[in-house]
Amino acid sequence: MKKILFSIVAAVLFLTSACTKVEMAQDNETIIASIDALTTRTALENAGDHYNINWVAGDRIAVDNGTKTALYETSTGGSTVAEFHKITWGSFTGDSFVGYYPTELADGFLPYVQKYSADHVFSVPMVTDVTSDVANLRFKPVTGILKLNVTSGIKTIKIKDIRVSADQGMSGSYTLKDGAAIVNDDRAGVMLDCGEGVEIGINDAPFYLAVPENLYTGIKITLTATDGRVAVVKLQDNTSYSVRRGELREINIMANTFSKPENGGEALLCYGTEFNEYLKQLLVEGMRCHEDDSSVTRIVLSTNDYSTGPKKVSSFDSEIPVYARLEGTEIIVSTPASSIRTAVNASWMFAGFKLLGEIENLKALNTSGTEDFSYMFDDCYALRSVDLSNFDTSSSMTFAYMFAYCRSMTKIDVSKFDTSNSLSFGFMFYHCEKAVELPVGNFNTDKAKNFDNVFSDCWVVKSLDLSKWNSDHVTETRSMFNRCRAIKELDLSHMTFASANLQTYMFFQMSSLEVLHLESMDCSRWTNVDNRIHMFRQIPKLKELYFGEKGYNTTSYKPSYFFSANNDADGVRTASSSGKLTIHCTQAAADWLSKTNLRWVKSGYVSATPVDVKFVDYKTGAELTTTWGAN
Repeated sequence: MKKILFSIVAAVLFLTSACTKVEMAQDNETIIASIDALTTRTALENAGDHYNINWVAGDRIAVDNGTKTALYETSTGGSTVAEFHKITWGSFTGDSFVGYYPTELADGFLPYVQKYSADHVFSVPMVTDVTSDVANLRFKPVTGILKLNVTSGIKTIKIKDIRVSADQGMSGSYTLKDGAAIVNDDRAGVMLDCGEGVEIGINDAPFYLAVPENLYTGIKITLTATDGRVAVVKLQDNTSYSVRRGELREINIMANTFSKPENGGEALLCYGTEFNEYLKQLLVEGMRCHEDDSSVTRIVLSTNDYSTGPKKVSSFDSEIPVYARLEGTEIIVSTPASSIRTAVNASWMFAGFKLLGEIENLKALNTSGTEDFSYMFDDCYALRSVDLSNFDTSSSMTFAYMFAYCRSMTKIDVSKFDTSNSLSFGFMFYHCEKAVELPVGNFNTDKAKNFDNVFSDCWVVKSLDLSKWNSDHVTETRSMFNRCRAIKELDLSHMTFASANLQTYMFFQMSSLEVLHLESMDCSRWTNVDNRIHMFRQIPKLKELYFGEKGYNTTSYKPSYFFSANNDADGVRTASSSGKLTIHCTQAAADWLSKTNLRWVKSGYVSATPVDVKFVDYKTGAELTTTWGAN
């Protein structure tokens, strides 16, 4: 086994307290980075019993001072020592610093996908030693190298990608121990992306991957050819393979049997954020999930399909591959499988495709094990409809932002959703501006904690059946119905909101609302001055407001702008269009409400028309008298 000398870019991992920190007294525009042991993108140079590795022009490192990260880049290469210049704007000072190479390691993950490079590893994760020399950073590897020597008796076959998995994890979140990366995920393998394909034959074809130090068992190697055929090589049971940090381990593989994956079965997708980025990187290399695309108009999920594409979007442990390719303004996601299982985290899958008008064959997705649907269709401005009839949401813990900014959908049929395990519905239908119907009547919200902005800016929906919704554990209802402009009556009579501590703008600008039922709302524990501001403000057609036994506050607490601001004009101010407002409540509630800025609604303060506000007993209907506060 040969040892490896890493000459690496100024890159370091800021991971845990086990990670060494580099002292840097001032804001350095230039750093000298040297490598003690592994590679960037140059060929491994055989030098006796070591492989020397050099920097390459364009290499970047990330340096973290504990609060922010600066990027440095070198314009030179060919040596184990290179000068790096800061390319991020602004001052970057601190008492201690940590550098990362490659820069993606600053996110705390060892990458699942690695790029192929002939005769070497494309990049090896590195971290610096402790040093007091602020101008010089020395890097050491935190992983070893696995070299696969692949031979085959098959002529003219090219390898598109290689997936390696074992009983021990090889990628994902990690910590450092004694300078070595220790993966926290016991499942994740690694995949080597070979681009347009690498030809193999009777002579050894080397493939290099960076993997953490470990004693690996149960190694399985899956080679996928450019024509879609697959060879699976499982190393002997009960045989272990040791990979040590900073060293190279070779494994010889013979792949003589390639076959098409069997038609049928189920493929497993990668995480939703990765899926999103793979699709967008068909358009622009390096594009991230939070960035928007304005060119793709259609996505097709094509099952029982042997065609391939430049991006593999299946999980590392999927027995059947899934590919993505771009055809004009369409993205085709293809797999020989008959169905596609989404990952435990399906967040952001289709988010940010602003011109996407159609997702074909969405029913091919098996979502039964998915726990996170957040942001799934976020910012799909042009998407007109989605077929959710096959969605199994029984495992979901969050639907936050799932349909946010789906501005063109007229109906979102979520009537079959099982929401019994979900904690968050925040922003779920935010800015669904054309949705006429939202069938949420069967939602089970017994475990829910967040209703923040869930229906905000649903401009044309005329009614909401929330009769089965439970609000007992919900802490946030901020802007829950904000700017729901078409709803005339809203019945929340069964909801206590007993745990709610943030309810600002809850019914703000419901411009058509005439009747509001809050008979079970518990206002008795309200204490925070800022957490109910604007709650009943700018509801100009409001005529009837129903409170119950606890619809008042026993302290002197009076929310700011609760019903009005002093400059709200006629036609905007609450009840100004209806001209009268009847509040059904207790005497105690009447006494409390008359001291809030509801008094401005009654008096017309400052320049609006006075509104006939009266209180009646919520049980008997008898009129209540109270003394109004001064303006």
